[in-house]
Amino acid sequence: LGYLTCIKETGDEQKAAADLATAHYDSATGMTDKMAALGALASMDGEGADARDAALQRFYDEAEGDALVLNKWFSVQALANLPDVLDRVKALIEHPDFTLSNPNRCRSLISAFTMNAAPFHAENGEGYEFIGKMLAELDALNPQISSRMGSSLIQWRRFGDNRATLMK
Repeated sequence: LGYLTCIKETGDEQKAAADLATAHYDSATGMTDKMAALGALASMDGEGADARDAALQRFYDEAEGDALVLNKWFSVQALANLPDVLDRVKALIEHPDFTLSNPNRCRSLISAFTMNAAPFHAENGEGYEFIGKMLAELDALNPQISSRMGSSLIQWRRFGDNRATLMK
């Protein structure tokens, strides 16, 4: 399913993949299947964008405020393979259900974003800048969580000179 939803050759293929993933979501009888479909849909753009947005909204509505389910909703969006995922994560920081004072919610969005390698390690350093800003804010509220999340920047020696400099 994830492979099929990565197809970006034609609009018809994207639409067919979105329909397949939506059908998988609709027929899911458990959270594992639902998350598999939602994860695939969350990375769709082009002709699949409407299906993505509808599935994310439906999942949010079905969560009915359940904290653990909402954490999954935040995570799946932070891990999406979209060119504007950082902007989406920044928008989610402003969501009424997000708060820096909830460690699990922070991990579900901010830490999940650091696991999304391409946007986090973007050559322009925007991912590092964002994480640095968030860690500074979080450090005032919960230094332990801030320290733990900062580990994503500790491995700077493993990256090229440009990224290493930006990570520092």
